[in-house]
Amino acid sequence: MKHNFARRMAIGAAAAGAVVGLVVMGPGAAWAAPTTTTTGSNTATTQVSSPRCTPTTFAPAQQLVEADLAGRVTQLNTLSAAANNAANHLTTSDRQTLQNDITVVELPGIEALQTQAQSATTCAGLQAVAHSMVYNYRVYVVMTPQTRLTVVFDDETYIEGVFVNLEPRIATAISNAQTAGKDVTAAQAAFNDLQSQVSTAQGATNGESAQILAQTPTGFPGNWPVFLAGRTNATNAHTDLHAAYVDAQHIRADLQ
Repeated sequence: MKHNFARRMAIGAAAAGAVVGLVVMGPGAAWAAPTTTTTGSNTATTQVSSPRCTPTTFAPAQQLVEADLAGRVTQLNTLSAAANNAANHLTTSDRQTLQNDITVVELPGIEALQTQAQSATTCAGLQAVAHSMVYNYRVYVVMTPQTRLTVVFDDETYIEGVFVNLEPRIATAISNAQTAGKDVTAAQAAFNDLQSQVSTAQGATNGESAQILAQTPTGFPGNWPVFLAGRTNATNAHTDLHAAYVDAQHIRADLQ
């Protein structure tokens, strides 16, 4: 019985720990973008939508817009790959929502703008394409944090489930060890902390994926604080889950 419990603990803790290791990079990755702009008291990432353009500088301005569009296509493909990665624990509905937004709405829209930029012949036409690229699609300031944070929150929710499923087994193992005469004071204290840490993490992640997915490109910059708060909650949940993992390791060692 002791060996079976130890094996379950090892498998569960290792699985949770492995995902925790991946999750820690999620919130930071959500903030990767080319340039920055200040919006009120918050800093968001974006790009200039009205390139300097005169009849004599039209060609380089056109090249700049085309390069910015190509960068967005690359970013959207990266986000699509992340949303479709079987190694993460996105829920089916969240995965479908992200894939639809990225591949059905955003990517075709940006690709259409690429055609328009290539065929533009005036600065006004080129600036209209650039404006639409930034203000209608918000690849960097909405779609990027939206995708990254949703993956992070769904991964963290999965880890919480791993721990919750382990809790009854841990409680039984501690009880059995105590009945057998073993001092379980340290194990019980670690278990109490594990439960507290998991509960706190659940509070930080509860409803966050839905909140993040509800944000739209047209909602920026008003919805930027939502992403900032999401990043904080994801980071806090990561800290809590890592602490729970350490507790699980201590319990396992104490009961062996």
